[in-house]
Amino acid sequence: MGEEKRAKHKSSTVHSVVVAVKLLEYLAESGRPQRVTDIALFLGMTKARVSRHLSTLSDLGLVAKTPDNSGYRLGSKLFRLANAALDQYEITNIAYRHMVVLKNQISESLLLAIPAGGDAVIVSKIAGNRPFSPQISRGTRWKVPASPTARLILAFSHENTRERILSRRTERNPEGDVDFDPNVLRRRMAKIRSQFYEFDENPHGSGFSGLVVPIFNYLDRIEAALTVVMPMRPNDPNQETRYLKPVKETAIEISRVLGSVEMADKMAATL
Repeated sequence: MGEEKRAKHKSSTVHSVVVAVKLLEYLAESGRPQRVTDIALFLGMTKARVSRHLSTLSDLGLVAKTPDNSGYRLGSKLFRLANAALDQYEITNIAYRHMVVLKNQISESLLLAIPAGGDAVIVSKIAGNRPFSPQISRGTRWKVPASPTARLILAFSHENTRERILSRRTERNPEGDVDFDPNVLRRRMAKIRSQFYEFDENPHGSGFSGLVVPIFNYLDRIEAALTVVMPMRPNDPNQETRYLKPVKETAIEISRVLGSVEMADKMAATL
């Protein structure tokens, strides 16, 4: 009987951890505070049970109430954990040596970004040989629709995630000076998925062009995006494809190291 009770307790504990992770993921991907009612609806649980989980997570500093007590957001402890996670994130170590080889080949700045709630967060950078490489630090967050890196990551994200982000951006476009039509963006992302890259001549009005390719993991899901940042060359018709082959080859190599098979093969077929 004692063993049966211990087994039930272990099962209950595991389930509580699973619920807590789902709750944190929902708050992260929502990009804004959420009411208990909405969280309960998403998890398919009662408000009372969700409130108990939130209370525990709040005590641990993983979530926090909004100032007006209308909802919950991610807590400050998660930001400290996130910084530590970036230092230990496997993809940065795996990709670095491949990025160094690529930088020596093309002499341009390279950025490695990971998905973050529908956005792209820079986790690694290798500066090019040119003194006018943009000053972008680790932790810089880029958003759809303005960022080609974020567009590529969202293009290869799960369909539910794409639609949730597009709906959120439609409700509250964070880039007020950027024209945003979700249908136009859907078509653009479909093209990204077919060609396995995105190019933008002047993202963020930075004066630099960005060429972005995806990196996949052993589940053949998007793991990261590799971006080449180069000075704009408006009169150069080959700028979009100048580095496409070596950049894709690098992304394919990294993807294969991460265990990708199907998506790595599909990208290789576009070379």
